[in-house]
Order: sequence, then structure tokens, then C-alpha cells
Amino acid sequence: MAQISVKLDELLMDDCHVRCALGLLKELNDDLTLRAQAIQQSCSSRTRFLPTIGRPDELAALEKARTELAKAASAQDTMVQLHALINAQLDNELDSYMRTASPAYVRGLTALNNLVAWPALLDRLATKLSGLLTALGTARNMASSGYDWQRRTLSLTAVEAIERARLAASELDQMVLQVNNQSDQHQLDISNTPHAAAVLPRVPVVGFQSRIERVQSFGIADLQAEFDRILEMCGMLESTGLKGLREATERVAATHGELSRAYLHTYLGQLRAYMDEHRLVPSQTKARIHRLQLQYFGAVNFPFELDS
Repeated sequence: MAQISVKLDELLMDDCHVRCALGLLKELNDDLTLRAQAIQQSCSSRTRFLPTIGRPDELAALEKARTELAKAASAQDTMVQLHALINAQLDNELDSYMRTASPAYVRGLTALNNLVAWPALLDRLATKLSGLLTALGTARNMASSGYDWQRRTLSLTAVEAIERARLAASELDQMVLQVNNQSDQHQLDISNTPHAAAVLPRVPVVGFQSRIERVQSFGIADLQAEFDRILEMCGMLESTGLKGLREATERVAATHGELSRAYLHTYLGQLRAYMDEHRLVPSQTKARIHRLQLQYFGAVNFPFELDS
């Protein structure tokens, strides 16, 4: 990996101290909550059994504990907001860094370009499929209406209709090949990248052309049965297959994004572990938090007591 930028290093340090401050504030909040609960229980007990003993002091202590708890909770809320702002910048800067430092990450992102052409491919596939359905329906009707039962031969118009269906099937087969080639290329492009699971689906290879070529040697009953089977397969591809292919495009795009975020999050976790172990100086947390709060909010509410 390449050396990280100064900006990324600064953001990692900000993130490191903010996470440290969040941990300290949680401890403070928990301690103050327990203190307030203890005083509340003591005060309630004395009020019930000895209403004239020590009540003013305990009520004052309870009020003070509640005030401190409110301040700690407010500081905690501010810190959460600050962390979100820093995280947004950190995500962007880390993405920029990985685009220069990780060729595999870049290859995976570049493969998203394959999805741009995918909808148009599916549109052309749908057009070719519709053309075959029309040609098949015509050929099927002509085969039966013009059949010579004595000679057991198809009429010339039926043969021509079957030839048109064969040509339509050839075009569909070629379109299926193009779609599958695009899918295979995408899978090749994302192999050995963080996006390797974002594969595009393939279309089942039926070989419509070869199936239609064979029907001319069939008897009329077998020919009609074969046409029915081919029409059924085409109908299923049109009604459910194309819908699934289009939905898969959206899923693959979403998967690309999820895998990118997961990859960045994993690497960010490694960077955070390194910062926590080797770069964090807790005594510097208050000063850095005050600077960040002034920078982002124009005011400071991080408790001074955390210095001790």
C-alpha cells in the first residue's frame, strides 16, 4: 500500500481521539447515572422512614448529580454528531486513497462500467425473443393448415415460415451469446477484486436455431409438439427470465456498493487498530476535541474533568 496522505492521517487522528472521548463520556455517563440512582434510593428511603433527617443535603446532591448527568449526556450527543461528520470525510478520503493504492479495488470499481451496457443488451434480447415468438406462432399455424396429409409434406409457405423462424432463432441465439459474453467478461473483470461476488447472471443456452432446423424432418404431430415446447420455453424466458435478468442488474449494482463499503470498512478497522495502539496519546484528547468542536460547532462542551 502507498503512503497515506496528510489529510487522511489527520482524519484518522481526529477519529481516534473522538472515539477515545466517546468511550470516556460513556464511562462518565454510566458513573453519574449510578450516582444519581444511589442518591435517589437513599433519599427515597429517608423520606419514607426519617423525613426530617438529612433530606436537604441529599436533595441538593441529587440535583447536582442530575445536572452533571445532563451535561455529560449533552457532551455525548455532541460527540456523536462530531464523529458522524469526521466519518463522512474519512470515508471519502479513504476511498480516494484506495483508488490510488489498491489496483484490485480500482479494477472492481471499473467493472461497474459493464452494467451500463447491460440494460440495452436485455432490451435487444427482449426484441429478438419477441420476434422469435411471432415467427414461431406463424410457422406453427402454417405447418398444420398447409400440410399435405397424403404426401406427408409441408407446404411451401410453411417451409418459408419455418425458415423465417429459424432465422429469428439464429438472431436470438446470437443475442444470448452476447449477453452471456458480457456476463463472463464482468466476472473476469471482478475476479481477484473486493467485488468478486457481484456477478451478472447468464441466460440458459437452449440452441433455438438447431431445434427449429430439426423440425422439418418431423411428422406433423411431432413437429407441432416440438413447436409447443419451444414456444413454452420462449414464453418462460419472456415472462420470468427477462424480469429476473433486469432485477439482477439492480442487485449486482447494490452488491458492488456493499462490497466496496465492506472492503473500506475492513481496511479502516486495521488503520484504527494501528492508530489506537501506536498513535493515540490520551492526554492530548481534550485539546484535540476542543479544537474540533470549535471548528465544527463554534463551541465546546467536552468536560474538563476528563483530564484527571
